[in-house]
Amino acid sequence: MNQSMRAILPVWKTTPIAALHRESGIPPVAQLLEARRLRFSARLKSLDEAHPLARRTRPPSQPAYHDLIKRRYQAQTESSFRTRLRRTDELLAPCARPKPIQQRFNQEQMPPLQTASKKETADAFLHGSLSSQGAASYGFTIHQDSLPILHGSGRLGPAEVFDAEATGALQGLKAALNLQESVSRNIIICLDNLAAATCLRGTPSDSSQDVFLEFRALAALHGATQVRWVPGHTDIPGNEQADKLAKAASLAPEPGQAQPTLAYLRRIARQKPKEAFETWWSTSAPEQYKRLNLKATIRCPPELSLPRAALRHLLAARSLHGDFATYHERFNHDDARMTCSCGRRKAPDHVFYCRKVPRRCRIRLVPSPTAAVNLAIGRNFDKYIKLTKSSAFFERICTRH
Repeated sequence: MNQSMRAILPVWKTTPIAALHRESGIPPVAQLLEARRLRFSARLKSLDEAHPLARRTRPPSQPAYHDLIKRRYQAQTESSFRTRLRRTDELLAPCARPKPIQQRFNQEQMPPLQTASKKETADAFLHGSLSSQGAASYGFTIHQDSLPILHGSGRLGPAEVFDAEATGALQGLKAALNLQESVSRNIIICLDNLAAATCLRGTPSDSSQDVFLEFRALAALHGATQVRWVPGHTDIPGNEQADKLAKAASLAPEPGQAQPTLAYLRRIARQKPKEAFETWWSTSAPEQYKRLNLKATIRCPPELSLPRAALRHLLAARSLHGDFATYHERFNHDDARMTCSCGRRKAPDHVFYCRKVPRRCRIRLVPSPTAAVNLAIGRNFDKYIKLTKSSAFFERICTRH
């Protein structure tokens, strides 16, 4: 792993390992393995009950004993040992397992989803919402002859916007079917989530599968139900009202004993490794990095898009491991050049103070020199790259030899 990170990053051999993890966006091996376990745990949740792996993750049932036979002679049919597979499955909370269903293909030509215009009269508008605290909720409003006649909302347990849209579609359809003369009228379900709308018309998703199946059954029983996609946040009255209802419902208490949805568990499986990497970096970052206030991310860091020559100088300035006077003195490099062509000692921040750098290329060191230098080397590294490139600092002014 260390050799791979050194192949990615143009750094000196003595650069701290923690800095390599941050600059390459690769967490430590233990965190990578734990992330794979979380992803596999989410995979186990998506298997149906008849799958061999799903059967092996079930907790052992209470053994049945015969009173006429001594218990020491009765062999247990199931082992109570928590296998590695069971422990992996327990990393995430249990959820409703999907059922294997045949993929649905429509023989008749169906209208495309993106055909519902603002002027089209719809019977049911719905919207799903996810608050900043992670509360999933839905809201729906029913219009008849362009007039709102009924609305409703609700709060879900641990779920995603996708699940809230599906639940809102089901509750909106139920409310529309309970209206008078609903049998003879066309019911148009309008929502702004393209993925949920596609699953409502086609093959149900494995997340909230029971909701999709119930919606399909009610729609088939009614016979005149259509699903349309409408653009979100475009001042469509029904959609905007459903959005407000969904956001208001997110303040309601969470329903008790609500199982998380599969989409929610998948998001948790993706989110936990990111949080673990950020927590590890906050405690393991080298001292020279703490002053830069840089965050660690699993995604490809933006610094890796720089040319390797420019990235080499940036990483050296951050880690303090590079062509600097203090570094050469620390490792007794007698043949190294300690000073810049201006006469001053080489330092990570010397480019900001060198008198040979043209005035037009310099950076204003405000509000304080230390804060400005740390910001230019850290989050606003493009300023550092622009300064060294426009002044040809490392090519003409402060060369290595």
